[in-house]
Amino acid sequence: MRTDVVIVGAGAAGLLAAVAARRLGHEVLVVERTASVGSVTADSDGHLWMPGNDLMGRGGTPSDSADEALGYLNGLTAPADEMMAARRAAFTRTAAVVGRWLVSSRIGLEVVKGLPDCRPASDGAKSQGRTLRAKAPTARLDDDWAGRLRTSRDAESPGLLTRLRRGFRDGAALSAGGALVSELLRRALGSGVEIWLESPMTELLVADGAVTGVRVDREEGDVEVHAERGVLLACGGFEADAELRKQHLPGPTSVSWSVGGDNDGAALRAGAQVDAALAELDRAWWTPVLLADGSAHRVDVARVAPHGMIVDIAGDRYFNEAEPGVWAGQRMYEHNRGQRSVPSFLVMDKRHRKQHDLGPWPAGSSPKAAIEAGELVRAATLQELAEGLSVDRAGLLGSAVAFNQLAKRGRDTDFRRGDSAWDKHFGDPLLRRNPCLGAVDRQPFWGVRVYPGDAGTAGGLVIDERSRVLRTDGTPVPGLWACGGAAATCFGGAQPGDGAALAAALVEAFRGIIDLSDQLDRIDEALA
Repeated sequence: MRTDVVIVGAGAAGLLAAVAARRLGHEVLVVERTASVGSVTADSDGHLWMPGNDLMGRGGTPSDSADEALGYLNGLTAPADEMMAARRAAFTRTAAVVGRWLVSSRIGLEVVKGLPDCRPASDGAKSQGRTLRAKAPTARLDDDWAGRLRTSRDAESPGLLTRLRRGFRDGAALSAGGALVSELLRRALGSGVEIWLESPMTELLVADGAVTGVRVDREEGDVEVHAERGVLLACGGFEADAELRKQHLPGPTSVSWSVGGDNDGAALRAGAQVDAALAELDRAWWTPVLLADGSAHRVDVARVAPHGMIVDIAGDRYFNEAEPGVWAGQRMYEHNRGQRSVPSFLVMDKRHRKQHDLGPWPAGSSPKAAIEAGELVRAATLQELAEGLSVDRAGLLGSAVAFNQLAKRGRDTDFRRGDSAWDKHFGDPLLRRNPCLGAVDRQPFWGVRVYPGDAGTAGGLVIDERSRVLRTDGTPVPGLWACGGAAATCFGGAQPGDGAALAAALVEAFRGIIDLSDQLDRIDEALA
């Protein structure tokens, strides 16, 4: 068959690209490997780090500009090369445009109040306003398609439940990510976008070095789909492929530690057909997780909350437990080179367990099956807890004494936990001296093993500021664009703000569609 644009992947970026392409008059086909729509975004908080957005400067939020955001990004990590610098500049000047486009598509956005950038003390950082989320849906999806939205498997999926914007689908609560996907899907279907589920792309169609379409595995057999305008890869990274993880990510690693999507490296395989360049393959959107019943669960709430601390096998603390997820995962791997910290151990007392959710277990619960399986360890004393976790007993007792002294003073002079506005935002507001510090000294004590999980890989195909896929010689592959997890991140090893990965995916998808429509130069000139 023939169409104008083929989009591989039905996540938020792919759906946004589909709607944008239809608004520009193109015929669009979206092919999705799985039976669901929305990928990891559909059951997430849907946060979008969009500097310079139109809501900044209102309601007590600071004003912002693309130049300030670019300075902040480059201050976190210097761009690796001119191409990376160009992509960051394109992101910072286009993020507000994409936010405006979403609003013009009647997808309401709101500021996540009080949420600062991840490094709030850095030059160019903002105290709040850059992170947005979708408002509750304005209408309900068709029941058949509503049932195809990816559903949550995680009690913390994927962040702080108290900060999720709630919507509704068939009586079940939707996260803000679900609201965003639901609205994009409704607009895609309403505008005539064709979506094939359970239809994986098996290879690119290539003629004379140019991508002309894709081959798709359908129930009735292989289908060759020719794309007159081009192909956009929005099919994510390789977090679900054990061999690719072992080959590229730091070790140890496991598919079971990921709370990301079901992405199997299709973009990398497609890129190999056209000699595409690859970059950042050792990076992921790290986030500490625990394992329960074979699945990974974020511990974002639990590791920040007072009355808990994270230690290595020697029983020693080694980083600020309230760090943003990407940095926390990096710390775990870096420390593991000298002292085993994969897994690490989250040690909690009675107050922590009573007041805060822990992965899949609600606050105050004592799941017998988890305790019997050794996934959650309960002990009357810290000595017994150390034995149950196989942690050095003297080291853990010494760390607890030192930590409790810091908590009593309200200042973590070792790792500065609770000092930054980021830490304070996620801490317990009832603890005025330091919302992230509380002594670990009330029986019984609890412990879980913590692993450097991820919400998806961050490396992939090298793209330029137009989202065109580049060959190893630096030339663009005609007819092929990529975005999000299919492409190498433009942020290096940094996490600039909550929702940066999703925002970058949307911006890259938007710019790719505008470029294949031959209109990007006009837009960039207007933004200059």
